[in-house]
Amino acid sequence: MLKFRLTKEVDVRISKQFLRKRVDRLEQVLKKRLEKMLLGRDGEIELVFINDRTIQAMNKEYRSKDKPTDVISFAYMEVTDYEKTVGDIMVGDIFISIDTATAQAEEKGHSWKKEVEILFVHGMLHCLGFDHNNDEEEAEMEGWAEKILRD
Repeated sequence: MLKFRLTKEVDVRISKQFLRKRVDRLEQVLKKRLEKMLLGRDGEIELVFINDRTIQAMNKEYRSKDKPTDVISFAYMEVTDYEKTVGDIMVGDIFISIDTATAQAEEKGHSWKKEVEILFVHGMLHCLGFDHNNDEEEAEMEGWAEKILRD
């Protein structure tokens, strides 16, 4: 099972329950992968809402890109000590810029909540080892995202 924490460093009106349904759906869609990765333990994911200034500083420090971005994920599964037999596994941290998410939602013609859902799922997939470094990886990641975002 995935445990989910929500931290708001900016004023945003969104509930943990609203996003929890995406975590639950991800667990359904990727059940076998999660079981293999978590080895019967619970995993923890933290989502942090931040502003463009903060995400730009993170983007510069960790990705050498001096500009804001929509989402940055830190996947910890690859560095987790699998010898540990008790306790939760920290799966990853996801940082979403509400400023950029709001602007992207306007550009795409949907609500900022829908954009946050999309970015959150994208970040969770990164935390589980998915990436989009080439067309094949991108197609796979988009396919899983569509399944998770489907109601």
